[in-house]
Amino acid sequence: MVTVSANEEGYTLINYAEGKRPLKIVTYHINDEVYDGYFSEIVRFVQAEANAPSHVIQMEESKFFALAERLATVFCKAYAPTRNAGITKPEIRAAILFVLYAGIEAGHYSDKFTMTNTTLVRLGGDYNASR
Repeated sequence: MVTVSANEEGYTLINYAEGKRPLKIVTYHINDEVYDGYFSEIVRFVQAEANAPSHVIQMEESKFFALAERLATVFCKAYAPTRNAGITKPEIRAAILFVLYAGIEAGHYSDKFTMTNTTLVRLGGDYNASR
């Protein structure tokens, strides 16, 4: 059974499997070209590496979150966003979950997204990306 909670540091914790550490996520704010560029890479990465949305939607919740964690781990090893740009793994997880959920909703992975003040990925500050 998956449980979601928040901690005092502002992270959302997703307990998805017994014996596994909870996934820690925090909103991915696209507030400059660096975050925008990494988000574009995340989108391409998920499109290339994740199961098709028609398969993802059929996954048990725990398997879905395990997929998201695997994608985040592989992405971070390949692109080193924390070392290269200060983008944390909890932010990467949030962006990957955002892309997966959007793909499920649309029935396919896209590079166009609706971002609001409640989504896992948000446009921030004065930066105006063409999303």
